[in-house]
Amino acid sequence: MGEETSEINIRKRLVVTKRFKERMNEIQEVGFQLFGESVAIAFREKIFERILLVKEFPEMYPICPFIESNIEKQYRNIIFEKYYVVYSVTKTTIRIITIIHQATDPKTISKIR
Repeated sequence: MGEETSEINIRKRLVVTKRFKERMNEIQEVGFQLFGESVAIAFREKIFERILLVKEFPEMYPICPFIESNIEKQYRNIIFEKYYVVYSVTKTTIRIITIIHQATDPKTISKIR
């Protein structure tokens, strides 16, 4: 009899914080004023496409160099255009924390939790 193998696919819960939603709305509003509705909507859609990828592949984006990670919790960032989408990954949860401009002071980024 052949060996039986099984594949375990553990899905993590995806949590989007209020802070992320508020910042995303602010960025979209500025984008709307500066570049128009279609550009602002396209930007938002591309961000959310990447977030959905994170749900499937939580470690596909790099560890955030400004926030200390450990074995239990890793801080990672999606780099898109001039922004970082900062998120954390634990054994059970992916938490989308915020979106910030890449020009943000690293000391400020290091305080994100």
